[in-house]
Amino acid sequence: MHRFYRLVQLSGMLMIVGLILTGCGATSTGNGKVSTLRVVPGQTVRAQELEDGSFVVTSQPLLATGGSPLSGYTWTLASGSAFPPGTTVTAPTGVFHGSGKGLIAGKTYSFNMQVSDGTHTATGTINLEVEPAPTDGIVPFTVFQQPMGIPVIRLPNAQANRPYGASLQVYSGVPPYSWFEDTSYAGRTAFELSGLTIDMARGVVRGTVMNSAAGKTLRFRIVVKDSTGETAATEPGRPVYEIVVE
Repeated sequence: MHRFYRLVQLSGMLMIVGLILTGCGATSTGNGKVSTLRVVPGQTVRAQELEDGSFVVTSQPLLATGGSPLSGYTWTLASGSAFPPGTTVTAPTGVFHGSGKGLIAGKTYSFNMQVSDGTHTATGTINLEVEPAPTDGIVPFTVFQQPMGIPVIRLPNAQANRPYGASLQVYSGVPPYSWFEDTSYAGRTAFELSGLTIDMARGVVRGTVMNSAAGKTLRFRIVVKDSTGETAATEPGRPVYEIVVE
């Protein structure tokens, strides 16, 4: 498995998780309407040039929030846009991946993606940063991992008796992924009774929030496996996702 330097990867994760924490995803309304579907802005994916001139693309799901994704989100390339050379996004899961053949080291590519919740669509820009081969000859690595360095990840607020959706995140590994709720987590009781579930195939927390969850903070952790059966690493422990229900 090819891997980037841990420091570089952690920097990217903190930035993306920070976007969730600062509320760049959908926002719940106070008038009973479904929250706005959107592609989380400012997302950056990465590729790495190797010494032989080939490239390794870090696989990772793109992030969306809001809407009413009762069948999960579906991703398509926006009209008039194009994927960077040797890359693509898997429509049902939103996972960015590829061979990277044809990329140019040191270049940043931008492309537009459209996400659908089955009823509404939203479009956002994704940037691909291509790192040049290291000058010291040491090939960088990235491990298959959940976001590290952030103990709590705040997803956008939910509203009782309304549909909810938000993408979860993992880095590298060999897609497709399988997503599971960590049932060993003692703080999951409110989430278990909330009406929300983890979409095992798509990496999305979704469902209709029950009235009994109003005023509560839902907490859960996840376990992610890739197609080889490897489990995404975490340290010192899996991050806790939180959703405040209004």
